[in-house]
Amino acid sequence: MKKDADKAGQDARTLGRRDFIRGVAAVVAAAEVGQGAAGAQTGPKTPPQPLNRAEVKAKAPFVGIQMSPKSMLDEGIEHVLDFIKDTAAVNAVFCSSHSFGGGGGRPRSWIATDHGVPPRTSENRRLPSIWVKQHDEYFKNTVLRHRPNDKGVEYADRDLFAEMIEPARKRGMKVYARILEAYGKGPAQRILNYEKGVTIDVFGRPTLIHCWNNPDVREFWVATAEDLFRTYDLDGFQWGAERMGPLMNVLMPWNEFPPTCFCEHCRARGKARGVDPERARQGFEKLYVFAQSMIAGKPKPAEGQFTMFMRILIQYPEILSWEYLYRQGRESVLKAMYEKIKSFKPQAEVGWHVDHQPSSWDIVYRAEMSYEEMAPYSDFIKFIAYHDVLGPRIRWWYLERLRSTVLGELPLEHSLALYYDIFGYDPKMEPKLEELDKKGFSLDYVYRETKRSVASAAGKTKIYPGIGFDVPWEQNHLPADPEKVYEAVIKAYEAGADGIVVSREYEEMRLANLQAVGRAVREIFKV
Repeated sequence: MKKDADKAGQDARTLGRRDFIRGVAAVVAAAEVGQGAAGAQTGPKTPPQPLNRAEVKAKAPFVGIQMSPKSMLDEGIEHVLDFIKDTAAVNAVFCSSHSFGGGGGRPRSWIATDHGVPPRTSENRRLPSIWVKQHDEYFKNTVLRHRPNDKGVEYADRDLFAEMIEPARKRGMKVYARILEAYGKGPAQRILNYEKGVTIDVFGRPTLIHCWNNPDVREFWVATAEDLFRTYDLDGFQWGAERMGPLMNVLMPWNEFPPTCFCEHCRARGKARGVDPERARQGFEKLYVFAQSMIAGKPKPAEGQFTMFMRILIQYPEILSWEYLYRQGRESVLKAMYEKIKSFKPQAEVGWHVDHQPSSWDIVYRAEMSYEEMAPYSDFIKFIAYHDVLGPRIRWWYLERLRSTVLGELPLEHSLALYYDIFGYDPKMEPKLEELDKKGFSLDYVYRETKRSVASAAGKTKIYPGIGFDVPWEQNHLPADPEKVYEAVIKAYEAGADGIVVSREYEEMRLANLQAVGRAVREIFKV
């Protein structure tokens, strides 16, 4: 798959066909699938504007940081709070309340060693999946429950938020609960009756992914949020789910899972909105079988991969309608959590994590809904803007996957150019194809994506870019440049950000880069 598909010596007729495919792909991605997305983009020719420091200083600085409870307890609460405040000027801690997956098996080489205390990995340790106290009375409307921690796990006797809220307040710092939904065997083992809320694929088989249209799943998350805010005096809440919709999971597959969901709840929702569930299922099945045949190296259609994709989409327009219903199901969960928290703590700041796929390369997700449309149930949106690791992610998570399914006729160079054009990134400033493995995106990417997000929100919700650094790529650590980290913070504020959230995980962040964040914040706000 890593061999470049563009062969030397192709005749002009073939090149002309490719140009035609590229043009049609651009029209479809931007107009047919991505209706409404073009207005949310910033054009590639718009230069960054100078930072209006008078305007920025009128805002109170908001500097959040994401971290796992393990880091807070391993290094010590008092030490961590002082360290992140002194280095990065952090005034809001986004700490996980529940650990459903990810982060537990990070290699030692990914862990920062300069936080002032000896680092500890999760290797050969039994750690909790729940870091807070649970109260069953809030879960009366759902059959799902958080499974209690096993006896004998490390830190099982600790109550994270009860211990850290007062020390944080003394330092002028807010505390936000943070949850990242996950799927698979891990969450299935951590949530009682997990199987009663799962999606059903196009072949009628249950999966290990929860369905957002299932009332038990929605009420489970509402109960989790209520329990947190009834139990602890939290300042805010961030929830996220790193999933693609069924359409893009066929076109840019992470795995071989068939499209979902066609459970009774999704079918009922489709019927209520005038979408034929069986037609949608048939269309997704046909598209999935075609995409998998291309991935498996079966003979390509004489009329072309992209043509066959378009044919299925035209024959089954219910595919797009079902994709949108999937997104609406997610939004209904967010809205329900937001309304529950606000019903008894109106001053709490409730917002959402938007991961790297929808923030930087999933055009379908972007087209489905603007941040302005999410604003009625969003106090903030924290989108991912990881410039350093975006190069290899685009190379292997975007270009190669699309080539394997529907853009096989395009050379990767053309596909990359199409990506830059559609997303409004300047190709003169971003990596060339041969540089993607070794080079991150420019700081202009941070500026443009922040500006696009601010425009999409239309002033109706806050935008907090997730400024990422020291984010590993597979088994290789890509060390961040402190000067670029400093400039990334500046660029985010230049583009109109209401604050930033230092990302991905505190345990990965090197001292020099944390200090670079603090230097930028103090320079801007004179604090």
